[in-house]
Amino acid sequence: MAGLTNMPITDIIKKRKSSRTYTDKPVEIKKKEQISQFIADLNKPPFGSAARFEMVDLDLNVTGKVAGTYGVIKGAETFIAGIVGKGPGDMEDVGYLFERIILFATAIGLDTCWMGASFSRELFAEKITLKPEETLPVVSPIGYRAGRRSLTDLVFHMSAGSKNRKPWPEIFFYHTFNEPLDKSRAGALEMPLEMVRLAPSAVNKQPWRLVADDNAVHFFLKRTAGFKSMFTMDLQRIDMGIAMCHFELAANIAYKSGRWKIEPPGIPAVPKDVEYIATWKYLRDI
Repeated sequence: MAGLTNMPITDIIKKRKSSRTYTDKPVEIKKKEQISQFIADLNKPPFGSAARFEMVDLDLNVTGKVAGTYGVIKGAETFIAGIVGKGPGDMEDVGYLFERIILFATAIGLDTCWMGASFSRELFAEKITLKPEETLPVVSPIGYRAGRRSLTDLVFHMSAGSKNRKPWPEIFFYHTFNEPLDKSRAGALEMPLEMVRLAPSAVNKQPWRLVADDNAVHFFLKRTAGFKSMFTMDLQRIDMGIAMCHFELAANIAYKSGRWKIEPPGIPAVPKDVEYIATWKYLRDI
């Protein structure tokens, strides 16, 4: 990733786990500098949104709980905040870029936790000087996970059910939504699709639906009923950006080249609760 780590992306994706309980060991200056450099080297996201990312230090209270995280995070002092300019594709773009940062932090030995709802936007906004044209959809602690989870951490971990991933036929399709795609027919797409299947998502809803054809993979969002109205930010569009990040990083290994296009395909009988997001066009490296 950006030439700063030699760990295979598949190993990084599999290694990443959400951590809400941290030791009091601070993040080393060298690792902070590595993250800052990685952020500085990020390319523009698929929709071209203006996004920026800042490291923020917060205060711990006597119990180790972090101010501004409603008791969810314990022990972490350093956070990364994801800020993006409002516009079409903004949530997908911030999800796409932020997951790249999360994966890089994982590769250099740090633990993280995606947070899209359980943090005080007002507190973080004061730390980063949020502009009127910007939103602050996500933050993540960075640090070193503790040996034992806090009670709050255990509750979140068990309720999220993050180990339960949807089976291939439920989320991957071939040409139309009426033809599920299984691994035996995926060919070189098997690894990129599996990396999408392992992507994190809000409350583990896994809203992505991918339709493969002869030279492209089309990304669709299947919304969870009532989910959008529960949160200030459109978390499931952020989830789509995470899925796009995983797919691209893995597809760059499986194929010679590829790029994102916003060109709705003429797929017949798209389910009513499914909306088009983006398309990855690729060349086979076989």
